Amino acid sequence: MRRILVLLALQLTLGSLMAQNSDYIPFSEAFKSIEELEKRPFLIDSLRGVYKTRWTIGLEYGQRFVSNSSRSNLPDTITLTDFTSKSSFIGLEGGYFLSEDIQVFLAMDFMSLPKNQTITSLTIGGPNGIQAEGSGSGGAMVNVGIGGKYFFNIGVFTRIYSGLKLGIIKAVAEGGSGGFTLTQGQYQQTIRQSRNYNYGNILFGIAHRLSPKLMIDFNMGYLHASRSKNLGGIISPGGITSTLALQFIIGKGNRVR
Repeated sequence: MRRILVLLALQLTLGSLMAQNSDYIPFSEAFKSIEELEKRPFLIDSLRGVYKTRWTIGLEYGQRFVSNSSRSNLPDTITLTDFTSKSSFIGLEGGYFLSEDIQVFLAMDFMSLPKNQTITSLTIGGPNGIQAEGSGSGGAMVNVGIGGKYFFNIGVFTRIYSGLKLGIIKAVAEGGSGGFTLTQGQYQQTIRQSRNYNYGNILFGIAHRLSPKLMIDFNMGYLHASRSKNLGGIISPGGITSTLALQFIIGKGNRVR
């Protein structure tokens, strides 16, 4: 079809030139130009074609907001941690395009709570001389999941998608109390607890190809997770999620012809 359109355009152009000048381009030269044009690689290819059967690896930064229904009515008085005070995480994602519209991926992210240390009392003098008491806490969450994305054929370089991610979140919390006296020295008592949560995360996002080797991906979703006993003030990590990823395209892409 493209060849026919080019021929028609050339015929119209040649006809105009012939009317003005007796010297015109032979049809053999026109056919030669068309052949050279068809052999030239496309400078701009579509998002669908350039990603087909290719690998991706991405760096992620996201937020996971625990819903009110996933929070405990009471704080964690055993480990003294508070997972509701931190929402940001960083991660890695590796993916593979099975077809032009379907991508499967494996992702892992990590969220850590900064160590919280508090001096609860300080006494100078008395039978123990100087006496100090305090408490501290810390924790982390590791999220590992696999999933898939289906891209809708709407744009060329920008497409929207829906996806599903299934996995497990392991949460670890540690905390306790301790102190120091001149007569007894240092003493402490710490407790570590962990929980495993199975989850499903429904995703809705948008991907934009910045270049044949680089793509930016943003999605939001809802994470539904299993429930357990109070750990860090939550009974489940379920809630709203948002993730921004910078993905690198690996391998040789297919050209659209």
